[in-house]
Amino acid sequence: MKSFQSSRIILCRAFSTTNKILQRRRPGAKREKKEFDLEMLNDYSFDSMSKPGYDILLAQSEIRKYLRKAEYELPQLTKFAEPYKPPSSDKILCFKTMYYIGEEHPIQNKVVMTVKEKDLSLNKEQLHKFKVLCGPRYDGKGEFKFSCEKFPHQAQNKKYLSDLMDRLLKEARDDTETFDNIPVDLRHVKPKKRHPFPKEWLRQPKNNLKLTNQVSTTVDSTNLITDTIVSDDDSSIKQETLIHETVTVNS
Repeated sequence: MKSFQSSRIILCRAFSTTNKILQRRRPGAKREKKEFDLEMLNDYSFDSMSKPGYDILLAQSEIRKYLRKAEYELPQLTKFAEPYKPPSSDKILCFKTMYYIGEEHPIQNKVVMTVKEKDLSLNKEQLHKFKVLCGPRYDGKGEFKFSCEKFPHQAQNKKYLSDLMDRLLKEARDDTETFDNIPVDLRHVKPKKRHPFPKEWLRQPKNNLKLTNQVSTTVDSTNLITDTIVSDDDSSIKQETLIHETVTVNS
C-alpha cells in the first residue's frame, strides 16, 4: 500500500519596513502638499531677521539670563556665606582649576598643584633628594609646580596629583639613597631680564603740572617758518608764515 504525503501551500506576503516619507512614489501618483513645503511658502519679501540678526538675539537672551541670575539668585547665596579661615599648617597643597561659564572647554579638566619649599617637613638631605626627583617642576625660587590633565574629570586629576606628592615625600624620606652626588639641575630656570622704567616717562602729579601757552611777541628766526605752497589753479606761489606757540612747564 502506497503512502501519500500531504503537501501544504503557504501564502506569504512581503511587508515593507521603509518609512512612508522615504518610500518611492508610484508612477502617476501625486504627492500630498504640506504647509511647510517650499512650494507652499510665500515669496520672501525681506521683512524677517537674517541669520546674523538671530545670532545677536540669542546672544542677548543668554546675557539677560545671567543678569537675571545675578539679580535674583545671587543674593540668596548670602545665607550660605562663611567667614574666611586661613589654611592650617598641615594643608600645604594649593590646587588651581579653570572654569568657563556657559561652554565646555578641555582645559577645565586640568588641575595645577603648587607647594612651597618651606612647608615641606624635610631636612637638608631629604629636601635635596626631593628637588632631584621633581626635576623641572622646581622653579628655583622655593616652589614646586605640578599639573595633570590625563583624566576626564577634575577630581581624578586632583587625586592623582595628591597621590604623586605622597609618593615623592615617601621616596624623599627613604635614607637608603640620598642622591647627594647628583646636583640639582636648574638649566630650565631662566632669569627674566627686567628693564627699569625710565624716570623721564613718569607722569607728574596734576597739582605740580601747569601748562601755559604763550605766544612770543618777538618773532625771531627760530619761531618763523616760511612754507611755499603752489596752487593748482594759476600756479601762483604763496608764502605763509606760521608762528609756533611756546609751551612752558612749571614744575
